[in-house]
Formats: sequence, C-alpha cells, structure tokens
Amino acid sequence: MAHDPSHGRRSESERGAPLAASAYGGLAADAAAHLEQSASAVESLCGTPAEIRRQADCLLQWALTRGVLLTPAYTEGLERHLGVTSEHEVFYRASDNRAVKRTYPGSFGFANGPKGKPRPATPLFYLHRLELMRELFGVDLRLEGVGLGPPRSSSEEPERPYIVISQEWIDALDAEEPSPSEQEISDFMMSLGFTRMEDSCYRWRRPSDQPGEPSLIVLDTKPDNFIKSAHGVVPIDLIIGFEHEG
Repeated sequence: MAHDPSHGRRSESERGAPLAASAYGGLAADAAAHLEQSASAVESLCGTPAEIRRQADCLLQWALTRGVLLTPAYTEGLERHLGVTSEHEVFYRASDNRAVKRTYPGSFGFANGPKGKPRPATPLFYLHRLELMRELFGVDLRLEGVGLGPPRSSSEEPERPYIVISQEWIDALDAEEPSPSEQEISDFMMSLGFTRMEDSCYRWRRPSDQPGEPSLIVLDTKPDNFIKSAHGVVPIDLIIGFEHEG
C-alpha cells in the first residue's frame, strides 16, 4: 500500500466524523465474544448466506450498544485509494497516517473453503481473522466500528451492515514495485514457521504448539497482499483461519 505521505493531507476537521469514542484495544475481541454468546456462533465461522445475515444483524446490535455505529460521514473527505480489492473499500486518513478499510455492505471478506477455495466469511470469522493478523504478524489492525450501506448488487436493496477497520499506512520501499517477490514472501512465511501446502503456492500451514489443536492455515499470499517496506515484508490482507474451519 504505497503512498506519498505529503499528498492529500487534511486537517482533523476536514476528514469527516471523529474517531469512535470507544477504546480500540479489545474492541474486535469484544465484538467476537458478543457474537459467540448472543448469536451462538462459535461453530459458524464459514456459514451460509442466512448465517452471515444473522450474525451481521447481531453485530449491528452490538455496535449500537457499544456506541460504535458509524455513519457514511465517517469516511467522507478521506482520500479514496484507487486500487480495487475484493473485500474492502480503502481510504487514506492523513490525521493519523492510517488506511481505513470498509467491507462491502453485507459482506465480510472470505474464509477457508474446501480444497483452499475461498468462500464468503461470517462476521465472526472476519473478527477472528483480525485478531490472528495482530498475533501472527504484529499488524496494527483496529476495529473502528460498524456501519450500514446499500449492497453492491443493488442500491435498491435494504441497507446491510459493514465493518470498518484501520491499520497503519505502509510506505513501500520502491513506489514503482511496492510488492515483495515470491521468494521474499516465501522466506517471510518460513521464518514464522509456516510450510507451503502442496496443493497451492499461495496456501501455508503452521502446526499448533498444542497437541491435538488444529493447524493454522494462511491463504491468498499473493504479492499484491504484501508491501515491501524499509522494515521488511508486511502482510496487508491475508485470509487466516484454522484447518478444521474449511
């Protein structure tokens, strides 16, 4: 995610709504716990469209209770990142040099599917994925809140929930070639104890440290999902879950 920090900077008053009042720390874990307790969603990490909708409605109620229900004004005035992703709309917030990512309404990214094929994820899987990105890769991902918007399929459909997260904006070492090479990604993953799965060059497994516990699976390790910064290889949007969730 390469960016010239001097480009498009705006004052605090120009960037739209203020940050959510709730503390960022633990917000994703709190939302996940609410879904597990209120939606009985422990085993529903990769659910059907009906399950995704049920969890999304429960997440919306959580946001209302926690005071983190966001309006479209939250991203108004932010610089929109021109790159298109399958999971998020991406903005640049100059006031704290962060990328703000908004899932498409009614959609919460992708999860591990059969034979490594990604499939639509539930809100609970998405929240667990944020936690795993922080734990495994040290990425400063923050859940900022939940909003409502029209689905991409039709603006005439009822508004559906979406999730807003943010992470530190990573400047590429080389703006012309911001992504690391396949070999650099491979070295990075192996340094963290992952081994490439035989059925795909973009799937990796790491056994659990605890006997009997499922292995971690990381999908979609394509160069576009990493940035090569001055500090090394930084993952941006990886699909992470446990082997039994496929």
